[in-house]
Amino acid sequence: MILFRSKLTLFFAAAILSSLAPFQTTAATATRPNIIVILADDFGYGSLGSYGAQGLKTPHLDRLAQEGRRFTQAYAPGSVCSPTRYGLMTGRYYWRSSIKDGEVLGPNAPLHIEPGRLTLASLCKSENYRTAAFGKWHLGFQAGAAEVDWNQPLKPGPRALGFDYFFGLGGNPGNGPHAFIEDENIVGRIPGEKIVIAGAEAKGTTKGIQTPRVVDRIMETITAKATAWIEANHATPFFLYFAPNAVHGPIVPNPKFTGSPYGSYGDFIHELDGSVGQLLATLERLKLAENTLVIFTSDNGGIVEAGNGNTGKAMTAGLAINGALRGGKHTEWEGGFREPFIVRWPGHVPARTVSEQVICLTDLLATFAGVLQAPLPPGQAEDSFNVLRAFTEAKPGAPVRDSVILQSADATYTLRQGDWKFIERTDAPTFATDRNKRTLDAAAHKKAAGLSTDELYQLATDPAETTDVRAANLNRAAALKKLLVTARDRGFTRPDAGP
Repeated sequence: MILFRSKLTLFFAAAILSSLAPFQTTAATATRPNIIVILADDFGYGSLGSYGAQGLKTPHLDRLAQEGRRFTQAYAPGSVCSPTRYGLMTGRYYWRSSIKDGEVLGPNAPLHIEPGRLTLASLCKSENYRTAAFGKWHLGFQAGAAEVDWNQPLKPGPRALGFDYFFGLGGNPGNGPHAFIEDENIVGRIPGEKIVIAGAEAKGTTKGIQTPRVVDRIMETITAKATAWIEANHATPFFLYFAPNAVHGPIVPNPKFTGSPYGSYGDFIHELDGSVGQLLATLERLKLAENTLVIFTSDNGGIVEAGNGNTGKAMTAGLAINGALRGGKHTEWEGGFREPFIVRWPGHVPARTVSEQVICLTDLLATFAGVLQAPLPPGQAEDSFNVLRAFTEAKPGAPVRDSVILQSADATYTLRQGDWKFIERTDAPTFATDRNKRTLDAAAHKKAAGLSTDELYQLATDPAETTDVRAANLNRAAALKKLLVTARDRGFTRPDAGP
C-alpha cells in the first residue's frame, strides 16, 4: 500500500497552483464520468474495517477503499447535519449564509439554498448530466414564509437546485411528514384531507397520509429507488446524490441485518454497507463501474455519549466509533469533523492508496468543475477548492488547499492549517436566534463551560488533542486567529472566488 504523507505548508500560492493542475485522462476512460456521492449520516471515522474497526462486516465499503483511495484528513465543514449538507452542495461555508450559529435547520424550515446559487446538481445539469437525489435532504422546502406549508407543493426544493428527480425524507426519520417525498409531493396523501403533523419528533404522527413510512424499511426503499433510477438513466452521464439515514437515530436496522457484536448499531452499519454494495453491483451489471467516480463520506462524526442508547451499547462492546479521535458529533474536536472519505475512479485514482492531503467536503463543487472542465461562475463556490490532484496524484504533492475552517454546533470556530489546529474561544462572534424557538448565545455558552482561552493543538504528534500548546506557540496562534478572522470577514477563501 502506498502511504501519502504530504507535509502541509503555509504557502498559499503553492496550493492554488497545484489545485489548478490540468485534468489528465486516459484512453480507458476518455469520456466524462458518471458521478455518485454517498453521504452517510452521523457515521464516525472509526466505523469501517478499512479505518480500523474490528468486528464489523463492511466488505463493500472496504472493497471501495481497496479499489480506490482512502483519505485520513478529510473534513466536514460542520459537526452537525445541515451545515455540512449546505457546504457540500454549494461549496460555501454555512456560516456565510443567514444562519450563523452552527445549528441544524428545523424540520419545518424553508429552503436554505437560494435558487440560482450554483450547486453540485446544477453544475452537472449544465453539462447535460441527468441528476437525482435520494434519501435525507434536511435543507428545507419552499420559500417566502417562516415555515413549510405541507399542504402546498414543496417547491422550490431540490428540483429548483438542479436535480431532475428527488425521492427521500425532508429531514430526520422522526420528522414529519412521516411519509416519503417525491419531487415536490408527499407520497400517499389521502385526497381531500389536510396534512397535520402532531407530536414530538421521536413519537410524532402525520394525519392525511395513507400509510406512514416504516422506519426500518427506509434504507431498503431509497436504495431500491436509487438503483432503479440508475437503470433508467444510464444512457447519458449522470450525477447521483445518495444520502442514507444510516446511522442516524433511531437506530432501527432492517431485520435482515442481525448478529453484529455491536448490537443494532453495528447492524445498521452493516445495512449501510449493504446499500452501497447494491449501488456498486448495479454499476457493474450495467458495465458502468470503469467510468464512474464514486465518493463515500459522512456529514459529521458519530455520537459518542456513553448513555446514548444503542450508540453507548456499541461503545461498551468495544466499537471506537470515531477511532482514536477526541469528541464526536456537535463538538469542535476532530471526532466531530474528520470523516471517512473514500474515492474510486478506475484509471484515474490509484487503487489501494491512502492520502493525508487535507480536504473538505466543500471542495467537491470546484473539483467536479475540474473533472467536467466547466468554469465556476464569479461569486459562487466561495470556499471550494479543486482538489482533483489529491484524488489522482501518484506521489505526494504540495497541499491542495492552505487551510480549512470548521464550525461546531455551538458555533465554535476552528481552523486547521498544516499540522496545526486553532480553536477560537475569545473574541468570537456572538449569535442569538429564536429560529428553533430557543435562544443560543455561543459566547455565553463557552463562558459557562469555562472555555475562555483560545487553544492550539499539534495534530501530527497529538491527533487526539490531549495537550493545548498555545502557551508555547503564541505567535503561531495569533497568526492563525488572524487568518480565521480575515477569511470570515472577507467572504471567500478560494482566491479566484472574490471580486
